[in-house]
Amino acid sequence: MSAERSTRRGSSDELPGQTFTTRQVARLAKLSPSRVRRCVHAGFLAPARGPRRRFEYSLRDLMTLRAARVMLDAKFSPRRVATVLANLQPQIDGRELSSLTFTIDRGRVMVTDGRQRWHADSGQMLLRFEPPREPTRRVRSIDDTGSPDEREAQRAFDRALALEDRSPRDAMAAYRTVLAHDPSVGPAHINLGRLEHESGNFTEAERHYAAALALSPDEPTTLFNLALLAEDLGDPRLAVRRYQHVLNVSPGLADAHQRLSALYQTLGDRHAARRHLQRYRLLMRRR
Repeated sequence: MSAERSTRRGSSDELPGQTFTTRQVARLAKLSPSRVRRCVHAGFLAPARGPRRRFEYSLRDLMTLRAARVMLDAKFSPRRVATVLANLQPQIDGRELSSLTFTIDRGRVMVTDGRQRWHADSGQMLLRFEPPREPTRRVRSIDDTGSPDEREAQRAFDRALALEDRSPRDAMAAYRTVLAHDPSVGPAHINLGRLEHESGNFTEAERHYAAALALSPDEPTTLFNLALLAEDLGDPRLAVRRYQHVLNVSPGLADAHQRLSALYQTLGDRHAARRHLQRYRLLMRRR
């Protein structure tokens, strides 16, 4: 089981125009001055030069350091931290790092903004699901009057959710138990597919996503994860088609617009990239 470490938030008594010396910013971020300098050399801090060419750090530098500290405490090198933060920038669209919470889970950086949780490197969302409400053989609560199989599926589903952050392998086993008792539980297929996806088992991931779609063809999360899978398989055009399908079903899914913007930029369609980025920003402002 891996311990998770959370970032500290910035205090409100620091003025926006305030600057800090290396020693001051190190003390406020609870890091050594030498580690702060290594962060400057890694490129994710950009202090100005003051008298005698000494570094002068802004409040933004301090906020960046506080966000990065959870990674530095987990023994990430400053260069790796720089890579994570660079990968994160398109995902947060200009939001301040201080508005996010970072955790480390089995060597991966997880980001939470109060609404969603995702991998900093891949941008893949981690969503939680209630038992399905619609299909005729839905998973009822344990106190419900369902069959023994349905009650056991509910217990296994709850256990799988609790295990995801601590032990993905055990969570996957629990989701398989759910499906052994009731193959019609779409959320178990979705979550198991996502865990297989994260483990690099793309064939199994696609199989479970397909099973989930057969049960619920317009489930936006399944469609979104299939689009991410196409990206990971190196097929940007298929990913574009899949994200467009997501938006046909759920036009307000901001993350699909953000991913489409990045893909169109890669494919050289700047007009489409700009259009989806504008839509993404509009949706984020409305939240």
